[in-house]
Amino acid sequence: MTAPASFAAGRRAFALGALLAMLAAAPATANPLGFVTPDQWQPHAQVGILERVTLNVHWHDSAKLLREAAAKHNVDNVDLHGFSILRRTATGEWVCDVFVVRMRGALVDNDRTMTFGHEMLHCFGLRHEE
Repeated sequence: MTAPASFAAGRRAFALGALLAMLAAAPATANPLGFVTPDQWQPHAQVGILERVTLNVHWHDSAKLLREAAAKHNVDNVDLHGFSILRRTATGEWVCDVFVVRMRGALVDNDRTMTFGHEMLHCFGLRHEE
């Protein structure tokens, strides 16, 4: 049985509010684990926060192949770990292409997992200062 539409909309609004609250934390503060978070995420002025995005993930087998893909899309590949391209189609739908190095094995790869999550935030309309 599915939840009523108003309940589902309320859950989405709560989740969006929670996400924005987490992202509004002061930049360059250390969390309990000691990691420094220098960037502050903000909704992109021309996009806002998106609820529906078609996601295309482009997995690359090496950082070299990722850099080659970046060059094809005119993306600066200095210190590149991944990149995403958010675009709107002619029909008004949002599509996001995420380009990352393939995660391997059963263990969580912190760097690649962090990069994937970072690029996913861009797909939902968030940006940060360079």
